[in-house]
Amino acid sequence: MDQEAILAELEGLVSSLGLQIRYEKGDFKGGDCILYDQNLVVMNKKNTDTQKIALLSRVVGMYGGDELYMKPVVRQVVDDEMARYFEQIRNTHPTGQTDENSDTQRSES
Repeated sequence: MDQEAILAELEGLVSSLGLQIRYEKGDFKGGDCILYDQNLVVMNKKNTDTQKIALLSRVVGMYGGDELYMKPVVRQVVDDEMARYFEQIRNTHPTGQTDENSDTQRSES
C-alpha cells in the first residue's frame, strides 16, 4: 500500500473518531485541538506525506484506534508510530518523572 493510500485510510479513521481534519498553511507542525467545541486535527499543507501519516497515526492511536477496524498494514503503521511516540516520551523523562517532580525532589534533599 503506498503512502497516499495509507494517508487516505488514516483520514477516514480520524473522521470516524469524530474529528474534523483541516489542512492549513503556516509555520506549525500540526496536531489535534478543540476549537469552539469542535474536535479538530490541523495539518500543515506543507508537511510531507510521511509527516502527515505520523501525525494522523498518533491521533488515531490516542483517540481509541484500538476500537476501530483497520487494514493490517494501516494497523502496523499506527502501532509503529505509537511505539516511536512513547519511546520519545520515555527518552524525554527516562526516570518517569516530570520536571516538576524532579524539582520537588531536589528541594527536599
